[in-house]
Amino acid sequence: MLKIIGTNIYHIRGDTDSFDVNLTQEDGSDIGPYTAVFSVKKKITDAAYVFQSTVQNGVVSLTHDMTADLEAGDYVWDIEVRTQGGGVQTVGPGLFRVIADVTR
Repeated sequence: MLKIIGTNIYHIRGDTDSFDVNLTQEDGSDIGPYTAVFSVKKKITDAAYVFQSTVQNGVVSLTHDMTADLEAGDYVWDIEVRTQGGGVQTVGPGLFRVIADVTR
């Protein structure tokens, strides 16, 4: 189960999920070719990532292995977007809540 409310993402530990990322300019126009990475850390000030996922064709995919061993609780996420022209933009940050699963 994956639920997104505002900038908050709720994910059950170990589930396989994906969600679309609609990246456009502020005026609604296409941003053109880009690369983007979805990153999760325990705290925004941490140097190490809990995990990262490359945005592929506008989709963030979460595999079982990315969250299966995480403690339930709150993390922080963002998406760094790099355009072909050298621009860098960040979507987020937001809350990434890992919800404990019953069946392990």
